[in-house]
Amino acid sequence: MRRSSRGLGEAQMIHPFTRILPIDEEIGDGVFATQRIPRGTIVWTQDGLDRVMLEEHLEDMSPALRAQVERYAHLDAARNRILCWDAGRYINHHCDPTLRGVGPWFQVARRDIEAGEELTCDYAECNVDPALECRCGAPGCRRLVHGRDLLELATGWDREAAALAVAARAVEQPLWPFLLDPAAAEAWIAGRVPLPSFVELCAFRRTA
Repeated sequence: MRRSSRGLGEAQMIHPFTRILPIDEEIGDGVFATQRIPRGTIVWTQDGLDRVMLEEHLEDMSPALRAQVERYAHLDAARNRILCWDAGRYINHHCDPTLRGVGPWFQVARRDIEAGEELTCDYAECNVDPALECRCGAPGCRRLVHGRDLLELATGWDREAAALAVAARAVEQPLWPFLLDPAAAEAWIAGRVPLPSFVELCAFRRTA
């Protein structure tokens, strides 16, 4: 596994070969590749500067601030809200995304991402709630996306994440210094420790 800090001063904790661009009035902004990003590359990671908020934190916020959190934050398995401080909060949903989670707090390129291509993830991984109406246009578009989808899709996604962990060993990883737990990530990617299942990452597994 090749680690690098090249270009991180400009890109923060999202891959340096990315930039935010406007899409349209309905979707807003998106994140796009500026150069080719190889399959297996960690493209975004949760880091120590992201804000983790309990539900009671939202209760003390003004309606205007709460609306921003509800728009841009995602839920973890413990139902904490994670508000990204970097461009990660502008990554849009797609039912055939360019990124897949490998472990609970970083996203990896599922395939080679070419310059000009939008970075997308599946919002089921973000425990989206309420359900999101989707018109992404993918052949397998689910039309309605919810965090509970993880419970149905976990088996296939677990296999994919395991394959991506293998791919991650062979490519440069400029975000490595900013991972929340580099030792755990290295153990997952090296295959010494099994990756957590997407079922474990679902915030709705006890109520589904």
